[in-house]
Amino acid sequence: MILENIFSQLHIFLASPSFLLGVLLLSISLKFFILVKLILKRTESTQSSLPLYFLIGMLVSTMIQEGDFAIGLIREIFLNNFNHQIFIFLRRMAWAAVAMQYQFLALFLESITTRQFQFKTRHKAFFTVSSFFSLFFLAISIFHIGCVRIADKYWFEIALQKITIFYICFPLIITSLAFAIWQIKKSYLPRLLQKQLRLLLSMVIIPFWFFDLIQIAPLIFSFELWFNTSYAAASTSTILLTIAILYCSKRIIGLRFLNLTNQVQSPIDINFMENFKTILERFSHVTSLEELSHITQGFFKEAFGIPYNRVQLHIRATQHHRVPQQENGSTVALVEAFLSTHEKGMCNYLKKTNILVYDELAFSDFYESTQESSSATAFLDGIQADIFLPIYEKDSMIAYIIVDRFARLNTFYTNTEYDEMLIYIRYLSNIINLMQNKNLDVLIKQEKDLQEELYAKHQEISQYKESIRSFLRNQKHKDIGIIFYKNRRFTFGNQAAKELIGINPNMQEGHTTAKALKQLAHQVESYKSAQTIHTKDGDGNKLILSGMPSLEHNNVIISVYYPEVTDIIKKQIDVLRDPSEWDYLLYLETTKPGKLINLLIPGSGETLLNFKISLLKTALSKKATLLNMAEQDLKPLVELLHHVSLRETLHTIELTQPTKNFEIAIKLFGINSLFNTSKNTESPLLEKLDNIGTIFIQNVDLLDKETQEYLAEFIRYGFFRVFKSEHKIASNVRIICSSNKNLGALVREDKFSQALFNELKQTTLEMPSLLSLPEEELNILAEGFSEQAIVNQTYKNLLSLSEKDKYKLAHQRPASLEELKTKVQQILIQKSKKSDIYNETQFDRAYEVSDPELVQAARLGKKALKDQKTMTLLWNKFKNQNKIASFLGVNRSSVNRRCKQYFLEE
Repeated sequence: MILENIFSQLHIFLASPSFLLGVLLLSISLKFFILVKLILKRTESTQSSLPLYFLIGMLVSTMIQEGDFAIGLIREIFLNNFNHQIFIFLRRMAWAAVAMQYQFLALFLESITTRQFQFKTRHKAFFTVSSFFSLFFLAISIFHIGCVRIADKYWFEIALQKITIFYICFPLIITSLAFAIWQIKKSYLPRLLQKQLRLLLSMVIIPFWFFDLIQIAPLIFSFELWFNTSYAAASTSTILLTIAILYCSKRIIGLRFLNLTNQVQSPIDINFMENFKTILERFSHVTSLEELSHITQGFFKEAFGIPYNRVQLHIRATQHHRVPQQENGSTVALVEAFLSTHEKGMCNYLKKTNILVYDELAFSDFYESTQESSSATAFLDGIQADIFLPIYEKDSMIAYIIVDRFARLNTFYTNTEYDEMLIYIRYLSNIINLMQNKNLDVLIKQEKDLQEELYAKHQEISQYKESIRSFLRNQKHKDIGIIFYKNRRFTFGNQAAKELIGINPNMQEGHTTAKALKQLAHQVESYKSAQTIHTKDGDGNKLILSGMPSLEHNNVIISVYYPEVTDIIKKQIDVLRDPSEWDYLLYLETTKPGKLINLLIPGSGETLLNFKISLLKTALSKKATLLNMAEQDLKPLVELLHHVSLRETLHTIELTQPTKNFEIAIKLFGINSLFNTSKNTESPLLEKLDNIGTIFIQNVDLLDKETQEYLAEFIRYGFFRVFKSEHKIASNVRIICSSNKNLGALVREDKFSQALFNELKQTTLEMPSLLSLPEEELNILAEGFSEQAIVNQTYKNLLSLSEKDKYKLAHQRPASLEELKTKVQQILIQKSKKSDIYNETQFDRAYEVSDPELVQAARLGKKALKDQKTMTLLWNKFKNQNKIASFLGVNRSSVNRRCKQYFLEE
């Protein structure tokens, strides 16, 4: 019941003359707008103008009919069906337009589906009949202008109206519709034209004919005078047709309707440049021409939805780039044959158009055939391509992109997409030209060297700033203390001396500072000249003790102050092999990396000092490094280099036997998916540790040669190739290698990669052997370890190394620093036990810790449990509660409780 009411109200609304009048006026306005657009876009070619003229004639005829209908509705609504001869005149003019409307429609259909339309006998016959009907209604409207009512019309006029309707609805239009449908079925019509015809027929022409037939069919078969008063049917048909025309006109004009535009139209893609940034990023990492094919396929897939395997980039041969010989009949061979044999006009045509699109060319050639367009169409047809995109560099074609035929079956390429393709090839052209005419490997190597040099300079500047800040912090201690030495007793000359020394040297003779003061005084007395000694205050800061003989007999004046820049340099510059490296002396004494190195190697002789400077230089760079030293010293040195490099993750690869099955290569570089039999999808180590990691390869000589070549390539260029693939990935991972073999000899025996040897030998650190170290330097080194081992200053004085201990170490020399540290610690432990102070002696917990990040945690001991930051560091290092408990010397339950509190879970 409700539906019946709704339909009833809808029928009343649609049958309203006022509503129909509004719809007609909207329809006339739309057709007028389309008419103006078509006239403005009219092309100069007569072949394409002929269908346009037919379409214009059809639109004008339709507007005349709808105009008459609208005037009739105005007469009914506003004039109360007032009879006047002008209304009959306009109605007869509308009948004259009906005949020509369908005649123009029939000619339009056949002209757009024919390459070179010519009037045939059938066309002439139909045109003659249509003209007769149109002229008849024009003539009778003039000669019988006095007719006021429809009932006053001649009987033969009514009969001729019926004949006209039958003629236009059946013989005339059906013949042309059948011809158009038959043409669509034939394959030679361009796809663009087929799409246009399908839209026109399904959306406009057939519905238009069908609605006309419904409305006027009663007139054909009625034997009496018939008046069309079915406003509901007229309103419905006009609304549907107007919507269809509006939609169809927008779609069909964009599809190069009547060749009015040069390309299929589409709105601009505002997201293109955002997506194109990814392509530019990929371009920046390209290292070979082969990679450009993958990037091109990816771009066409992401931007245009073309499958990867339907796009090919072909780079032409040049004097710098050779391509494999192509078989006859292959796509490349056909393209090269066409490019080498075409005429100059075709060459200019290629440069002018920038891009060849089969559907566009076929459509243009259908209406306006030229020699160039026909040749280009035949060329694309021969290589079975939708798109041929030439890539030029200085008027020379260096490459081209081919998109296979029907790569996008149901979608046409648009002008916006052409612009996007052209933008892409502009960048691609520059990349190809660069890679063909310049040695890209050399450029990449130069860029990597520049980056490493820039990084080293930045680090050096940072060390210089830190060094200057260190001296500026000590500016508040400018006071110089004065001490007098006479008759074997020290007397403070001012308050500053007492504050700087911090002890009573007469009462605490065993203290390090007291010993230094006494040694200085004896030297001045013995040599009768000024002497200088370096020592430390109670807080471990360096002090300068400078003594000179007084004018009084047996009197020595000693000045005490914190060192200046010149004091540090003067002390050791004479033992530098390269005096220009004096600035590194400052860095060793005042910066954090320098202090870590001094902590690792607390020696100051010529041999060790120059090695420490080399170590500091290496630590401040990020170049691949080869270590040649005792195995026990590798771990602390690697941890120091890793720590100074400010990297988060240290990954160690310890090789004990020659590698097999390329397991290390796969771990480092990944593997081509075609060879990945284990289906392991884990990322390569060099990719996972990019920008955050250091890789230490112990006994690098045990790597297989192929892996060595891959590693050398990565060290040289900063890009690694996926194993068994040409795909390259940029990575910033520091590489540290070690070997106790003579790699140069292995290279000569062809057992080690020459390329890897050339890269590693540039930065090689060779620890001076303790077996050949001068005895004086060994003693200073042992004393340095002795100072580190004990925390409490009191016990340092009691448990210092004796001359006998030093003699024993010198004649039973350890082979490594770690072994020397252990021996010194054992000597001190034995001394503490003999003196019954072992339990009271506070040995430094961090003495045996080599990782700089763990030193503070080791010294904190169980107190580290209360510090969340320290516990997080320990968890990231060990990932195991038992190891953390063992390191801190506490129960595992305490560690477990703190891990839960700080949410440190496995």
